[in-house]
Amino acid sequence: MSVLRLIATVIRDYTNFTTVFLAVFVFLLTYKLFRRPSNLPPGPRPWPLIGNLFTLHQFKDAAHVQLTELSKKYGNIFTIYYGPKRVVVLNGFDTIKEALVKKGEDFSDRPRTATPMGVAFAPYGPFWREQRKFTMAGLRDFGVGKRSLEGKVLEEAEALRMEIIKTDGKPFDIFPMLRKAVTNVICSIVFGTRYDYEDDAYKTFLEDTDITFQAPPVIMLSYKLLRHLPVLGRSSQTLHEAIERMRQFLKTKVDEHQRGFDPEDIRDFADVYIKEMRSGQQDNFTDQQLAFIIFDLITAGTNTMAQSLYWILLYMVIYPEMQERAGKEIYHTFGDSAPPTTARRMEVPFTEAAVSEIQRINSVGPLTIPHCTSNDTVMHGYDIPRGTMVHVNLWSALKDPTIWDEPDQFKPERFLDNQGQYTKNDAFIPFSIGRRFCLGSQLAKMEQFMFTISLLQHFTFKLPDGADVPSTEGKLGQTNGPRPYELCAIPK
Repeated sequence: MSVLRLIATVIRDYTNFTTVFLAVFVFLLTYKLFRRPSNLPPGPRPWPLIGNLFTLHQFKDAAHVQLTELSKKYGNIFTIYYGPKRVVVLNGFDTIKEALVKKGEDFSDRPRTATPMGVAFAPYGPFWREQRKFTMAGLRDFGVGKRSLEGKVLEEAEALRMEIIKTDGKPFDIFPMLRKAVTNVICSIVFGTRYDYEDDAYKTFLEDTDITFQAPPVIMLSYKLLRHLPVLGRSSQTLHEAIERMRQFLKTKVDEHQRGFDPEDIRDFADVYIKEMRSGQQDNFTDQQLAFIIFDLITAGTNTMAQSLYWILLYMVIYPEMQERAGKEIYHTFGDSAPPTTARRMEVPFTEAAVSEIQRINSVGPLTIPHCTSNDTVMHGYDIPRGTMVHVNLWSALKDPTIWDEPDQFKPERFLDNQGQYTKNDAFIPFSIGRRFCLGSQLAKMEQFMFTISLLQHFTFKLPDGADVPSTEGKLGQTNGPRPYELCAIPK
């Protein structure tokens, strides 16, 4: 009996020791992870280990809206936690401008959880500057920012028109067509070719792009880790597989370009990059880096532009009087058949104003790709340590009531002056500002204008008979897109 009593005592003591040890370990770990610097920006109290994820997850479809609401309580700069990871959120145009422009050297890095290649996610520094400068120059060589690119956009606008005609005025969801059209524009620049809308590999690539852009920012940043967890593992694994398929598709295209490369016949951006690789003067120019840059260009230039056009058509069917006014302006300028050109965009000021107001009231990119501080810095009197992830909430600037009168009201006229001419507000920053502003903004502006003019020139869009008015509440993934809706396209 004494032996059994001794064993029981040892087990009890060991269990107590283990419990106490684990309790102390968890306490010390939590203290280390959540120990706030004395002068960090304020914010909601985080839970141990999960931070503010539980609260933020409830608003995953509208995180930009929630962050704007939190700024009313904590100010234009505050702190939240993704698990143990500290994140500082910047709200309001003045705060964003101060950080990204005046303090751009401190706020232009990327979180190290992101892929350190390509351009969009590359760490701030000499490598990023070199690759971004070369990429922008290469894009300009193939028309980005120039009228010479208009031919490619018009070709795709015509292909889109022919696809829409096939619907014969019946209700349909136009988003898949928009996505194919805008993807073909960037593919023609990058690969020198467009794809048939029914090409199987192309369709799979577009489906994988959808999966990528529907993922919430938290999942996108941490999917490689989260795919091993039981709760979020399935969606994270699906995202991982989609991204890998996309990269394999692009790698195949790069390999094809390498095999068919002719230095005397530079066909596209991929050839421009390969030519630089083969010059032997730049160590940073590799097949892998080219694939990542193309991944950045295509993913950024497809879903965002398709969602922008999807929003534009949504507002056109909700506000038919606006569509009619824009249509008359377009007919007066281009007639019913003359191809649109950016050289005459000042002649359609109301259409420009309507498009800008749609971009403002429902920004496609309300939260930019996360930034990261490259130095210890100070903002509004608060200390922000080096390596802190930073959310730039463009939504808050585009809805700032100190800048925009009745910011939640849809008013295209706010972009028109007293003479009815288009006028731009400095706080209108749908493509962000500073050193990391959208690489494809010039292409996006051209596409948005030409596709919109072409669509309204050839069709009247309306809701199906008896259909409810679609919601203007977006759904946030990597972009803020409309919830699916159907329309009818009546040829003019």
